[in-house]
Amino acid sequence: MLKTVVFFTVFWACAALSTPLAVLFMVLDLVGLGRAARPTLGWFIRAWSRAILWAIGARTTITGLENVPDDERLCFVGNHQGDLDIVIMLAYLPRPVGFIAKSQAAWFPFLNIWIAVLGSSFIKRNSPKQGMKAIARGVRSIERGHALVIYPEGTRSRGPAMLPFHKGAFKLATRSGATIVPVTIDGSWRVWEARKRIEAGDVRVVIHPPIRTAGLDAEQRKAVPARVEAAIASALASTGTEAGLTSA
Repeated sequence: MLKTVVFFTVFWACAALSTPLAVLFMVLDLVGLGRAARPTLGWFIRAWSRAILWAIGARTTITGLENVPDDERLCFVGNHQGDLDIVIMLAYLPRPVGFIAKSQAAWFPFLNIWIAVLGSSFIKRNSPKQGMKAIARGVRSIERGHALVIYPEGTRSRGPAMLPFHKGAFKLATRSGATIVPVTIDGSWRVWEARKRIEAGDVRVVIHPPIRTAGLDAEQRKAVPARVEAAIASALASTGTEAGLTSA
């Protein structure tokens, strides 16, 4: 219970106290200085997120950072075991990343500003029309230089096994011509979802070789979801974790 209290205290205190900085980054982006400010933005986000993980005892190991390309449009695609996945990606990916976030997050005070600064796009679940609009906004965000994260399972698995991937989620990458970087997260569910409270634990992150979507023909694009899913599942299989491999 103590670690749960620590997590929410540190998380919301940092979000609130750093709001003026978020507004500054937003203004810089509006006046065309966003790209120049992103290294500083990335440093701050990583420091904040790593402080949270340290405070709750989430011991994270990461391999494959050399697989993240420089100076390319990027879309990170990961499995989604638990809520902590977002903090882990913010903490250890070498570029600041935004997310396709559920629409309710737009109403979270302080946090909604940071979500916008990172180039995120809000999506209303169970609304195909709104989903297409969210993808279009995400494409524009990637074209402006933001890197985005998507979780094709659509929700947390709350356990070690992967849920089926939704192929529609990959339109964000293929329509923007982004390079997909598959990411496996293994163990985050044990830190939070396993006991419905935060406990110290080990998390393993594997970054796989990139898959470039620019220049692919229609048949090649159709094969992308299965390629990404297989890459992510391969790292789970290496630790004995069962993973579903059927795309929806």
